This record gives sequence, structure tokens and C-alpha cells, in this order.
Amino acid sequence: MSVESFVIAALVEDGTPRKAFQVGIDRDDFSIYTEEWDWLLEQTERGRSINWRRFQEVFPEFERVQSNERLQDLLEELKRESAYVSLNSALEQAITDLTPDTAMEQADMMRDVIVEVLKINSSASDVLLTANWKHHLEEMKNLAILRDGGQAAGIPTGIKSLDIHWGGLQGGRMILVLGRPGDAKSMTLEKFYVEAFLDDRRIGLFSPEMNEHEHRARIGTLISANASVQTELGLAKAFRNRALMEGHGFNYKSYKRFLQWLEEQAGEMILFTQKYRRQRITPGFIESRIDDLGLEAVIVDPIYKLRGNKRYNDRRAEIEDNVDEMQHIAQAFNIPVIISNQANRQSAGKRGEAPSKDSSFNSDAPAQEAAHVIGVQHISEEKKLVMRCTKNRFGQDFRVDVRFLPNIGVFEDVSRIDPRYYMGSEDGSADEETTQAIKEAEMEVK
Repeated sequence: MSVESFVIAALVEDGTPRKAFQVGIDRDDFSIYTEEWDWLLEQTERGRSINWRRFQEVFPEFERVQSNERLQDLLEELKRESAYVSLNSALEQAITDLTPDTAMEQADMMRDVIVEVLKINSSASDVLLTANWKHHLEEMKNLAILRDGGQAAGIPTGIKSLDIHWGGLQGGRMILVLGRPGDAKSMTLEKFYVEAFLDDRRIGLFSPEMNEHEHRARIGTLISANASVQTELGLAKAFRNRALMEGHGFNYKSYKRFLQWLEEQAGEMILFTQKYRRQRITPGFIESRIDDLGLEAVIVDPIYKLRGNKRYNDRRAEIEDNVDEMQHIAQAFNIPVIISNQANRQSAGKRGEAPSKDSSFNSDAPAQEAAHVIGVQHISEEKKLVMRCTKNRFGQDFRVDVRFLPNIGVFEDVSRIDPRYYMGSEDGSADEETTQAIKEAEMEVK
């Protein structure tokens, strides 16, 4: 059975073609199920739900197949199969038409096919911007489809404002989270960790500071606080973090059912904790784990606890080299890398003023190399977490207010997003064309 059928079935099961867009899948990768792919795009573009009932109303003869492979692995297999089909077809055509008179013509044709396959499937290649516009236009169309459907282009963070401003956790980018001790920067990273897992990702957390039991307690609280998980498992509320830490005060049967459910999910959480400190968690060690485990995102908490690949006399130089290596890993593997660092004491200012990009302790390198820098400040008496993005390489700075109850896993973004942001207005102001577009959209709704 063709991998195409498994991919289509998995995308219907997933309810969105977003993960296919993220690895560069488009219509040209399907030779058999092009109509099914077009239907998925149409449903997403119109904001309609994708499920088996609706799909089989249109394609009643499509067999509902299931694979033991994860969707991301199936998508990579489809890309390889598409490359094989393109090259094989070109080779057969070249051999059929090859004569002494047409040798150069066939060589040019093969070169064009090989260049195109490498451009689409290789992790790095030269791109002629003026010639490769069709593939770029297809990417832009897919991004617009996701935005219209209210979805992030990257891995969702579960925090509305971050997904809107950053497009989720995007491949090839490094993100820095800054905070003073006790300001919930590790809990913020744990939130990213569990949201990636719930998005069926294979994600690695390298945490030299905390042990496995502490992480399991936080993960159990954050995941069980998810409304859809509670509905699926029949949970009335989240497992409290303190109860899980202390081993009592919760229903053990419910917790066992929860752990069994976790094991059945497509996502995978891989944890490297304190016990690896003897082996020295280094950028080289992280890179080897990405290769071996196929990690789709990496979190390092905190960066200053990471050891260098060699011996250093200068701590600042070690941090700078480690940051440079993590940036290289993000770009080489085209995955998001999220790191944390302490904020310096001078950043402990007035209430609601989370650390800025100038507050990185011991070294400015983490802020300089990161695509996004976000500072966090926990105001416990107000049950509030303030997030302040002071470096946003692809947009303006912004602030996020989060209703934050860590003991029961509440991480609720209560910030207001100006609707004009969706029209491309960064500062909240709107030009005449944008204003008219908003009015027309409002009239259509009415």
C-alpha cells in the first residue's frame, strides 16, 4: 500500500494538514491522492472541521488505514518517495530519448530535475530567488490557510499571544526565556514541552537542575489541566502539582489511567536530568541525541548549566560557545531550540516589568543569538505571570499577561490581541486599505 494513503489517513485523523506544510509537502508530492489532498486544503481554508465522517462522505471508497509509524515519519517517507518518483521518471525518459544528438539536451533536463529535488528535499542548498518563486508562492498560500484557520505555523506553545506573534515554535529558531529565581521560567519551558507532546511531537528536555520525579509531577499537572484531556479521561480537575510531588492527595486509579493514556499517545517526551551531569550534558551530547532519537524540538534549562565540548578557563567564553553551538543545532536540524538563562539582579525592577534582552546573566550571547527573547515575572499574590518579549526578530516587541496557577496547571493567556494584527499591522494602527478590509470583513459577518 502506498505511503500516500497512510499520509492522507493520518492527516484526516490529525484534523489538519499543518504538519505536512511544516515539512514542505505540497500537491506535487501526491501522484495518486491529489483530490483527497485538495479536499484537506479546501476544508482548512474554509475553516471547516476535518474528520472521517466528512471525509468519507466525499471519498467513500478510501480505505481507513492506520500505520504504526508517527505522522512526521510518514511525511518524511513521502518526501523521499516523491524524490524517488521524480528522479526515476526523469531517468526513464532520458534513457528512452537518449541519442548522440540529444545527449546534451537530456543532461540539461536531468540537471534541472536533480536541482529541483535537492532544493525541495535537502536541508541546505543554494536558492535562486528569482527562479524558485512557484515553490515559495505555495508556501505562502499554505501559511495563509493556517492563519485563516486560526492555527500556528510552527509547534503550538499553548499561549495564544506567542502563537500569533511568533507563529508557534518555528524550525531553525532559537528562543531565550529569561527570569529571576522563582519567576516560573522553568514552568514556562515545561508548558512548551507538554504542548509539543500534545501536538504529537518527539521533544527532548535537557534539565541539569531538576530530577525525574520533579519533572513528572509538573508534566502530570500541566497535561491533566488540558480541557480536552480531562474530557477524554473523565477527569474533573487537574492533578495538583504538590500532591504529585508528595505522593498523596489524589486518586491513584485515575492517575494510573492517565499514565496509561500518556503511553498510548503519538508524541514522545524524552528527559535528560541531573544524573547526566556526570556525563556532562554538552552541545555535542545533545546533537547526538537529536540524531539518534529524531527529536523535533529541544529545550535546555538552563543554558549556563550546560558544559562546553572542551575545557574552558573563562566561564563567559564557555557560555558563548555553547550558545553558538545550540544556534547551529537549531539551523542544521531545522528544529526549534528553546533555552533559558537567569536574569541579572538589576532586572528585579518594579512590578510587571519582566526582564529584558539586556538582562542575561553572565553573558549577552544568549540574547544576541536568539530570534526571540522573552522575560517572565511571576506576581504570585495576583496569580499572574507577565511575559515581555523585548526581541522579536520578525516583528515588534509585545507583552503577554497570563493567569497563572502553577499548582493546578492553569496557564491562561488573558491578553487582548488587536484584530488589525492579522491584517499585517504591527503597531495597532491601520492604514486606509487595512481599515477598509476590516469594515468589509465585519459586513460579511453581519
